[in-house]
Amino acid sequence: MADPGWQDSDPRAARFRRWVVSATLILVVVSGLGVAYWRWPTQETATKSFTHQDAPGDDPVAPDPGYVGTQVCAACHSERVAEFEKTTHFKACREPKIGQMPPGFEPGKGVYKSRDPGLRFETTESVGQFTQTAIKMNRAGEKRSVAPIGLLYGNGVGDQIYFTWNEDRLFELPIAWLFPLNCWAEKPFDTRGSGNYLKTTTPRCLECHNTWIEHVAGSENQYRRDNMILGVTCEKCHGPGREHVAYHRENPDAKPARSVVHPGRLSRDRQMDVCGQCHSNAPKRRGPAFSYRPGEPLESFFRTALNRHQEDDHVADQVKYLRQSKCFQMSDTMTCVTCHNPHRPSESAVAETSVGRSCQKCHQPAECRERVRLPLGVRDDCVKCHMPQFSRIQVLFHTPEDQYVPQVRPRQHRVGIYPVATQEVLLKWHRTQAGEQNRQEAARLTQALVQHWLGDAEKFRKEYRFIAAIAALREALRIDPSPASRAILNEVIAIQAKLDADLGEAVHLTEARQFSEAVDVLEKMLVVKPDLAAAHYRLGTLYAVAEQNERAIEHLQAAARSDPDDESADAMLGWLAFQAGKSEEAIEHYRRADAKGPFISKINYHWGLALLKLERWPEAAERFRQVTIIDPNHAGGWQGLSQALRLQNKPHEAVRYAQKSARMTRFENPDVLLTLAEIYVDLSRWDEAEDVAAKAIAGAEKPDSKLSYHLRRRFLEIRGQAKRSGAN
Repeated sequence: MADPGWQDSDPRAARFRRWVVSATLILVVVSGLGVAYWRWPTQETATKSFTHQDAPGDDPVAPDPGYVGTQVCAACHSERVAEFEKTTHFKACREPKIGQMPPGFEPGKGVYKSRDPGLRFETTESVGQFTQTAIKMNRAGEKRSVAPIGLLYGNGVGDQIYFTWNEDRLFELPIAWLFPLNCWAEKPFDTRGSGNYLKTTTPRCLECHNTWIEHVAGSENQYRRDNMILGVTCEKCHGPGREHVAYHRENPDAKPARSVVHPGRLSRDRQMDVCGQCHSNAPKRRGPAFSYRPGEPLESFFRTALNRHQEDDHVADQVKYLRQSKCFQMSDTMTCVTCHNPHRPSESAVAETSVGRSCQKCHQPAECRERVRLPLGVRDDCVKCHMPQFSRIQVLFHTPEDQYVPQVRPRQHRVGIYPVATQEVLLKWHRTQAGEQNRQEAARLTQALVQHWLGDAEKFRKEYRFIAAIAALREALRIDPSPASRAILNEVIAIQAKLDADLGEAVHLTEARQFSEAVDVLEKMLVVKPDLAAAHYRLGTLYAVAEQNERAIEHLQAAARSDPDDESADAMLGWLAFQAGKSEEAIEHYRRADAKGPFISKINYHWGLALLKLERWPEAAERFRQVTIIDPNHAGGWQGLSQALRLQNKPHEAVRYAQKSARMTRFENPDVLLTLAEIYVDLSRWDEAEDVAAKAIAGAEKPDSKLSYHLRRRFLEIRGQAKRSGAN
C-alpha cells in the first residue's frame, strides 16, 4: 500500500500532511491510541483459523512440524526415492553444484549486456562457487556488485532463476538462463536501482519450490537455513514424516503405514488440492508459510485468484482449467495423477504418449469424429488436438534482442475441442510429406493459422490486453516468421514496454515527491490502457495527497474494479473513509481488502482502528490479535490489542501487551507510552504510571505541540490521581 504520509514543499502535500496529523491527534484524544498510519510496516500472512500463544517473547518462527528429508525416507523406500530424485519436482529448488549448471557458466559465456547500455552482468564459477556480478558504468568508472548464488530454481526444461543470501534474507537475482533459447535473459527489473538489482523472495514463492524452510513471521524474505528441505520431496505430498518414521522404526513389521498421508486414498477434491499447492492460481496465503498439509482443503490456506484472463494467471493454473473440462466434470475419479505419475521422471514425448493412453481409458479412438478425416500418422494424437500448447507470458523475460519472451509453451489443461490445434497438427504432417498437393495444403493451413492468430492479436489489442496480443503474435510468427507479423509484434511490444517504463517512472517521480509530474505520466498511461489498475491506484493516492478526494476515490474504485485480486485500492479507500470520520464505511472497505488479500497486517491494523473508533472493543481486539499473529513484531498491533482489552475492563490482561509494545519501541513512542500509562492507572500502579507518562512527554517530538500539551495535561492528572490515592 502506498504511503500517504509523504512530505514535500508542495503546498498540496503540506495540506494533506496537516490533515493526517490532525486526524491522528483526534485519535489520541478520543481513543487513547495514536499510532500513526504510516509508522508500521505492511506484512502478509496468517488466518483466523491459526492461533499462537499471546505471551510476549514468542518465537516468530514456526517450529519444524516434523520433516525428515528424502534420505530418511530412502532407508525403507530406496528404489522409490532414487526414482523420484530424477524428477523435475525434486529439482525444483537446489543449491548450485559443479556439473549441474547450464553452459552459460562456462568461461567466456557468462556475460549478459542489459538493455541499459551502461549495465552488464557476469555469471561465473570459481572453485565450486557461483556468482552473478552487476557491473554499472558511471563517471568514476565501473562499479561491480558481486552476489554469491545460494539457491536456484529450474530443472533444465524452461528457465533457471538464481537467488542470493544476505545473511538470513533471500533475494532473487535479475539474470536467468533460458534452456529453450540457450541464452541469458533478464527478468524485468528497475535499471535505475543499484547493487545487484535484487528482488525480495516471498514465502509463497518458496512454498511452491520447496518442502520446508523456516520463515520469520512478519518478514517479507527472512528465513532460517539450518533445516531447509529444498525441492518438492516426498513429504510435500505425504506430509511430515517424523512420527511415521519413529513408529515404523519401532515396529518394522507393522502394516499398514501409520502417521503418513497416502494421497491416493484422499477424496478427489483433496487429491487435487495436493497438486494445487503449486499448480493452481493461489498466490496469497491465508496462514503462516508452509502450514498447508496434504488432506486439508487448500482454500483454507490459500486464496485462489479471480483474474478474468489467462494471461493474468499468476502461474499456469492447470487445476482450474482441468476442472473446467468435460472430461473432469463427467468423471468421478479423474485427477492430475490420471495422466501424470509424480514419482517418475518423463521426457515430453513420453509424457504425451502416456496422457494419450490415459485418454483411452474413457474414450475409444473410434469415438473421435475427426479421426476418419485425419492422416493415419496423427489419428491417435489426442493430446496435441485436445490439449494444445500455447505461449504463456505470465513468467516473462527480456533479452538484448527481444522483450516479453516466454520460456516455455505449456499445455492447455482445459481439455476440449480446438480446431486451430487440429489445423496445426495437420500442418506439421503435411510439411513432412512430399508432393505438390501436400505443399499446397501446408500453404493453405499456414495462411489460415496466421490469420487466426493475427485476428486474435487485433481483438486483444482492442481490449487493451497487450500481453495476450503479444502471445498471439508469437504464435503467428512460430507458424510463419514473416516480416509483417514481426513488425506488428514489435509495435505491440513497444506499447507494453512504454507502459511498464512509465509506471516505473511514476514510482520514481512519486518517491522524489514530484507529484504533479507523476500524475501527468499516469494520466497518459490511462489513455493507452484505461483499465490499468496500477495506474488508477497510484493516481488515487496522489489525488489524495492533493486533497482532491473525489478524484482519488474515483480512481481507487476503478483500480478495485480492474483488478479483482489486488487489495491495495480497497485498503486505501478504507483509510480515506476512516480519516473522513466514516468508520463504518472504512470497515466495509477493509473487509473487502481482507477478502482479496488475506491476511495482511496493515489492513487488519487499520480495521482495528476503525472498530476502536466505533467502540466495538471485542471486534477490535480480534483484529489486533490477528495483526500480532501475522507479524509478531508489529508494535502497533500489540498496542491496539492492549487498548481494546483495557476498554473492556481487562487491564490485567492488557498490561503485558502494552509493555511489549513499549519494549518494541524502546520506550520512545509517546503514543505507546500513553497507552501503557493509562493501563497502569487502571491497575493503581501509580509510580509506574507517572514514570511512563514522563517518558511519553520526553518522547514528544516538539515540546510546544498539541500532542505534548495533551501528554503534559494527562501527566498532571495522573500525578493528582496518584497523590489522592496515597492520601486515601
